Amino acid sequence: MILELCRGPRPRSSAASLVVLAALCLPAAARADDAPATSTVGEVIVTATRAERNLADVPVSASIVTSEEIGQTPANSLDDVLRRVPSLDVPIAASYQTHPTSLNVSMRGLGGIRALVLLDGVPLNDPFQGYVQWNRVPLETIDRVEVVRGGGATLWGNYAMGGVVNILTRAPDRNELILQGGGGSYGTYRGDAYGGLVANDAIKLGLEGGTFHTDGFQTAPEDLRGPINAPTSFTADNIALTGQFSPAETLTAHLRIDHHENHQVLNSRLAINKQKNWSYSGDATQRLGVLGEVTLTLFHTENRFRTDNTDTPTGAEMGEAEFVQNRHITSAREDGASVVWAKTFDSGWLRSATVGGDYHGIRGIDTGDIFVDSGEQVRSDVGSGQQRFLGAFGEVSLKPIDVLEVLASVRYQEFRNFDAFDGSPGGIGIAPDKTTSSVDPRVSVRWSVTPEFALRAAAYKAFRAPNLGDLYRAFATSAGIFFGNPDLRPETLEGEEAGFDLNHGGLRLQVTAFSSTIRDLITSAPLDDSQLPPGFFFGTRNINAGRARSLGVEAEADWVISPRWSTTLGYTYADSTIRESEFDPASIGKQQGGIPRNRLNAGVTYNAAAGWRVTPQVRWLSKSWGDNDNTLPVDEHVVVDLAAAYPVTPKLEAFVQVENLFDRRYTADNNGFELPRLGTPFSALAGLRWVID
Repeated sequence: MILELCRGPRPRSSAASLVVLAALCLPAAARADDAPATSTVGEVIVTATRAERNLADVPVSASIVTSEEIGQTPANSLDDVLRRVPSLDVPIAASYQTHPTSLNVSMRGLGGIRALVLLDGVPLNDPFQGYVQWNRVPLETIDRVEVVRGGGATLWGNYAMGGVVNILTRAPDRNELILQGGGGSYGTYRGDAYGGLVANDAIKLGLEGGTFHTDGFQTAPEDLRGPINAPTSFTADNIALTGQFSPAETLTAHLRIDHHENHQVLNSRLAINKQKNWSYSGDATQRLGVLGEVTLTLFHTENRFRTDNTDTPTGAEMGEAEFVQNRHITSAREDGASVVWAKTFDSGWLRSATVGGDYHGIRGIDTGDIFVDSGEQVRSDVGSGQQRFLGAFGEVSLKPIDVLEVLASVRYQEFRNFDAFDGSPGGIGIAPDKTTSSVDPRVSVRWSVTPEFALRAAAYKAFRAPNLGDLYRAFATSAGIFFGNPDLRPETLEGEEAGFDLNHGGLRLQVTAFSSTIRDLITSAPLDDSQLPPGFFFGTRNINAGRARSLGVEAEADWVISPRWSTTLGYTYADSTIRESEFDPASIGKQQGGIPRNRLNAGVTYNAAAGWRVTPQVRWLSKSWGDNDNTLPVDEHVVVDLAAAYPVTPKLEAFVQVENLFDRRYTADNNGFELPRLGTPFSALAGLRWVID
């Protein structure tokens, strides 16, 4: 049928439909007598149920991004890869071209920071403000990324109200050394190394490291650019030690220690961001025979973030001169522990059971030093506090008949803010302690109509607690101030979804319709003159106000057509609107800022008999907005990327990656606090990958 469509007359079509048609027709027309490949849907996913399940039959909407797919995607950081995953919302501008506090991550049009990101099961979200620094994970060290959409707070707790992204790194399983390096446009270079050492069956070690640098490009539009504007440069360095241990036949353990540093010059020469992160984590699993298994996980992270933000001196035109108006230094630490018991059953209605508990403790302080244009410091704004999360959860898989699975789970969560201080101008000083609890259930149902086709449905509740930045951090410019709010309540979400899975031969197709409603939405309200401290002329305060709703559909297809050809397709429609807002009635009914209503990604990979590989990809985003009132436009755009690789020897591969092949210029960010930011122009990077084993 596809070949008939491709060979027949072309109707008049939109750009989006032409992209879909191209993704299907190119491989279908190009394959000759190659036999179709067998199904590749054998991947195992652990994030969806906190236990190993086959991706083909898990009763949730989920994606796996493999290391091979990462290598076939032109990318300098992981967000460049993940923005192609249906319903996963990250900023359009690359993370290394964006202020760290703007690195939001959400799913299904929820906006803001409403998804949990894990690195080997340990939270990667910043403890103080929740954003994700994607360059903490070198691409070469990633084994796969698991993306689970829909309310995940039942199993994973805070931030997982929209879903979970779990980055799983390479496990040391043999003696090997992998070296990768390359360079290209705008002074960009990247180098990664991974070494695996297997001492014996009981001790396996890994050492990984990477560096990335770019001189950057001018993100400010030319007609708005001033003498102070500079390319956004970025440097990131990572090193990590991993270990896998099996001291007994029934006991396995893992250890990870990693360090990350980055340095960014953002848009102008004095606007500097620096970060340092240390993370220590470990887990141990004891298998108990017929009694199942128990896993204990512990982690500790320490983060330090410095940001210098600039303003225009008195008497100067914007863009002509600048001075450091405020310098924020944020230090935070996070400790966590969890214990999970799991067991599978071979017969009867009950097929698996999981019970667990977890603890998160966060402590942080933000100090904002405020300066005037002479360089004199006039004050320091301090916000600090602690948070404690205690949770208990359980999940059971029931199969009343073999073709019907009911997956039911529930979490009880206690959330406490304490030892807090609000030391901003007009702040309340010592903030009162506050404790909140939540009960969040989820029920998922999957009916296998045939061995290859299944229907799915789910309903759930979830929550997101305000972070320390939402509660206690104030940010001030020369004339305005933007407050946190110690009285914020957690956001709550109610969601439903329904869809189907098709797994036939080399084709995996998943389509899901969803509806999500957030209540007690954390947003900001403008302050009138009576609410502003002396010396300020405008400002906002974080509040719980209104209600947001997101309705949409997501579709993902992976098709191995033949030994030579494969194709991928992803589409998201998200009608994400503010439904109630007492303080911003102009936003009611409008699309939420940062969320395109339509997104489409398509790619084709050709593997030649001689061993070389080429992957063209295309991504289309409809027009979106930088604000909820829809006054700050972000351009609709279509971008074509290209990746290719050639085996110089069986162990040495040359590669080239091109972003924005046709050099389309478009606005990728328009937040109203700074000049609109252009998206990545034509950029090429070439290099070598060498495997020694």
